[in-house]
Amino acid sequence: MRVLRWIIGPLLAVHVVLATISGYRAIVQVYHVEVATSDLVLRPGTVITYGAASSGRVPVDVEVELIQGDRRDTLAVKWIRDHSVPSYDPRTIHASGAVTLTAEQLARFAPGPAVLRVTGNGKSQWLRVPPPRIREVHVRIG
Repeated sequence: MRVLRWIIGPLLAVHVVLATISGYRAIVQVYHVEVATSDLVLRPGTVITYGAASSGRVPVDVEVELIQGDRRDTLAVKWIRDHSVPSYDPRTIHASGAVTLTAEQLARFAPGPAVLRVTGNGKSQWLRVPPPRIREVHVRIG
C-alpha cells in the first residue's frame, strides 16, 4: 500500500495541476491581439501587420477589418490551430500576418476617418463562448 501511495500521489498531483491550468485556458482562449500600420493614412501599398496569442486549447480565428460608417470590409482572416493534445499542453501559440492594401480595396471607401479592427474569436468550451478580444486603430483613408 505504501508503494502505491508513492506512485499515485505524484501522478495525481501532476494531473490536478494540469487540469487547473487547462480549465483556465478553456475560459481565457485568446490572450491578446495586436495591430499596427506602416502609416496612419491608408493608401495603396500601406502594410498592416497583426498578431495574436492563444492558449492552444481550441482553434482561434483572427479577423482584420476596415470599418468606415456602415461599410465594413474584411482584409484578412487567420486561423490559429490548437495543440495536438490541447488539455495537457499549456504552451501559448503565437501567430502573425501582414496585409498590403490595394487600390481596389480602398476604392470601396470614401476618403476620411476609419477604424482598423482586429478581432480574436475563441470557440465554445463548457457551453460558453468567451468574449472576443478586440484591438482598434483609428486611421484615415487618403
